[in-house]
Amino acid sequence: MKQPKTLHLSMLGSAGKSVNEDFALVNQEQGIHVICDATSKTGKGNYAAEFVARQIQERLVDANRELRDDEVAYQGPKRLQKMQECMLSAFTEVGADFLKIGAQNSNFADVSVSCIAVWLNDRFAILAHLGNCRAYLYRAGRVYTLTKDHVMQEGDSLIPGVVSKAIGPNPGTPDLLKVEFEASDILLLATDGLYSGLDRNGISVLVEQMLKAGDLKPLVHQCAYSSGDHATLVQIQFPAESTGSVLSASERIQLVSKTPLCRYMNYSEQSHVAALCQIEEFDAGTILVQEGTEGECMYLIAKGTLEINVKGQFIVYKKAGEFLGEVSLIQQGKRSATAIARDRVTLLSLQRSDLREAFKKDVELEKNFYRGMLEMVLDRLVEQGREIARMKSV
Repeated sequence: MKQPKTLHLSMLGSAGKSVNEDFALVNQEQGIHVICDATSKTGKGNYAAEFVARQIQERLVDANRELRDDEVAYQGPKRLQKMQECMLSAFTEVGADFLKIGAQNSNFADVSVSCIAVWLNDRFAILAHLGNCRAYLYRAGRVYTLTKDHVMQEGDSLIPGVVSKAIGPNPGTPDLLKVEFEASDILLLATDGLYSGLDRNGISVLVEQMLKAGDLKPLVHQCAYSSGDHATLVQIQFPAESTGSVLSASERIQLVSKTPLCRYMNYSEQSHVAALCQIEEFDAGTILVQEGTEGECMYLIAKGTLEINVKGQFIVYKKAGEFLGEVSLIQQGKRSATAIARDRVTLLSLQRSDLREAFKKDVELEKNFYRGMLEMVLDRLVEQGREIARMKSV
């Protein structure tokens, strides 16, 4: 996949603030981009925003260089896992350094910095987020919000503009997201001055206009004027050519979304699960799952048909859009059936270990997964009860 095209622009808001407390860094060669937005009482948060952006990017560039020097050890999923670890470490270290400096430097005292960092790797990216900057994915004419705002809550209501965790006095662990891209996708990183003046549909319309004009200025200028706040945008546009993947990112997300386990997940969470899945292809006659063996993963059928047997007896056919092995995601145990490919099949495999690792970094993802699992189990119990009632009535 060719390297994506990256642009960025920042404009002062209409509220009369002379200092822009947003800061963005774009490293096209390394595929590492950072956007920050400081909140301060003094109006001098620009120093803090620049410090955080430069420090995080510097650590990620160093980590990227080390991974490239050891490409044999870090390939595919192992590389993405290592990237996540490096990203978390960068935010943790910079957050600790920021607090130390804040005790000595008045420009850093009582300043909170919202931050998003993106580290690209071919058609994938690792994204880390703290505060109320946002990441949007523009795909096939629609805008999807990938990040969740970390905003303070008082009672049942949110306090606009006040973050619950950021780099500064209210530190916290960043949200980590693995994103898979497809041809012509656009990733947008924005400070709150951009999105607070527009809804998602408004951003979508302006992105379309921006693409036709080839210019970011109309979008950013309108947002800065509407919100009154400084507006900063980083645009990462992926080439129109195919990624070469057997299944596109959209196809994988659609398959995941149809799974009952993911019914309560939003698009960002479903995208994250889809990115955890590995594409596997098998020829007709291949035994994918053997009854009585240990189960480590769940399979989602993208193409083809599987024959399911129990103790050598045919039970059912499973076709595209269906799944098997879901119990292995929550507990270690023996496979209850054998699955054989009737024709050439394409599957997504989701490993229990990868999912549990994702749960450690995203509590909402875990909650929504188990909510879907519980409802699926209840649906099956209800269906079994109806089947027993029908048998008794015969």
